[in-house]
Amino acid sequence: MIDVDKAIGTAVKTGKVVLGANETVKNAQSGKAKLIVIAANCPVQTRGDIEYYGGLSGVNIVVYKGTSIDLGMACGMPFMVSALSVKEPGDSDILKLAEQPSLEEEEVEEAPFEPPKIDEVEGKEVEEREEEESEGQFEGTDEAEENDEEYANEDNEDT
Repeated sequence: MIDVDKAIGTAVKTGKVVLGANETVKNAQSGKAKLIVIAANCPVQTRGDIEYYGGLSGVNIVVYKGTSIDLGMACGMPFMVSALSVKEPGDSDILKLAEQPSLEEEEVEEAPFEPPKIDEVEGKEVEEREEEESEGQFEGTDEAEENDEEYANEDNEDT
């Protein structure tokens, strides 16, 4: 397996690589790129455009395992890079990345998210909560009925 960061850095230094999402979309549309690398946190709209146009023009697309900050550092740049397109690899063997399984599936495995249950967060059992709710539900209803009767009597007196 090749070192992805090293391959990207070598391609940037010795080959022709275009950085940036907008230029990568243009290269995907025209089919000038030999390989496109997208950061894992690339915006959904941009990623969709790159995948769509890349698929139409037959350009291989690889999802980088890190964020856009990590991809920028791999390129040797002090800024974020959400996507890049390789026109000429130079001395790099970066085009071999297209032959490997997707980096996103291989190296980034996230556990499925399960939100905590409300009762676990509050630390109460369901039965305790139901008892508390039922106890407080009918308290003070006698006073409310008395107040309603007083207002009803006042309304009747006015008419």
